[in-house]
Amino acid sequence: MTTTPWKPRVLLVDDEPREIELMGLVLERQGLEVALASSPAEAITRLGQENFDAVVTDVVFHGYSDGTRVLEAARKLAPEAIVVLMTGYPAIEGAVSAIKGGALDYLQKPVAPVVLAATIHRALREKRMAQNSLSFGELVDILSELVAQTIERVDPYTAGHGERTRKYCRIMADQVGMDVATRERLELAAIAHDYGKIYLDDLTFLTKDGPLTAEEYKEVQRHPLLGAEKLPRHEQLTDVARYVAEHHEKWDGSGYPHRIAGEDISLSGRILGIVEVFDSLSTKRSYKDVWELPKTRQFFSEQRGLAFDPDLLDIFLDLLEVHGEEWLRAPQRDLERAHKA
Repeated sequence: MTTTPWKPRVLLVDDEPREIELMGLVLERQGLEVALASSPAEAITRLGQENFDAVVTDVVFHGYSDGTRVLEAARKLAPEAIVVLMTGYPAIEGAVSAIKGGALDYLQKPVAPVVLAATIHRALREKRMAQNSLSFGELVDILSELVAQTIERVDPYTAGHGERTRKYCRIMADQVGMDVATRERLELAAIAHDYGKIYLDDLTFLTKDGPLTAEEYKEVQRHPLLGAEKLPRHEQLTDVARYVAEHHEKWDGSGYPHRIAGEDISLSGRILGIVEVFDSLSTKRSYKDVWELPKTRQFFSEQRGLAFDPDLLDIFLDLLEVHGEEWLRAPQRDLERAHKA
């Protein structure tokens, strides 16, 4: 017997009917249940009669900033709902005021529906993760859903990346005799290692048709630290946040964000760094094809003692002798499954 996945209910408020109808259709394809309101008055009425998990509202209606009325009503009538404001008239003061008034975010129009859906999914799952009563298994499920509904929705080429990285981390952890508790936290970090990308100012970097510029690459380099900082302050996530922050550090100290080196990088962080790079090389992008196994092995061999812990890398290279061809084909299989879903 299968259960129906939970669909968060979203109230979408805007005085441009065609615009919100189209946005609503896209949000529903992103796993949300959407109700529409074309005025603040209608939205406030619905908030008093129905339950919503999120409210997305324009700020300006017919020249007046009535969207703040929807925010105020949501705080009173649906205090557990997250509220996202949209506006075509950006103002820093207005954004700050909105956040202080209880809004989760303040987005400038035109808002990409896929990015809006990712914002909503992220916020709802973060609320759930902040509960210290959650079991480890529940945290795994929530983070897996979060990644699938945010990063993998925005950038379909990353479908399955977190779960594959988790699998390879688990195999490496078993090879080095890691204790169960540490291995579980490493697996959770593997799922969440790109979590910080959700918070980048421009998510279009993720789907750019071509390699990043130096400036864009510098922006993307913020994601390990952002991920570590933005994970909820949950007692079971302290070590996870450390491993997430470390996954682009290098053995020789040339990595980021803190340029730490050698065994100052946790064992989990060093393992995650190896397998994450491998899976990225295995993923086809608009500007590169999947690397063949000999080229992949040569790259890792050349980086032994530079980017990667030499002892751990030797273990991973032995695993590639057995599983390399299968693992290199895994991203394409996951991408095909994602397209069929």
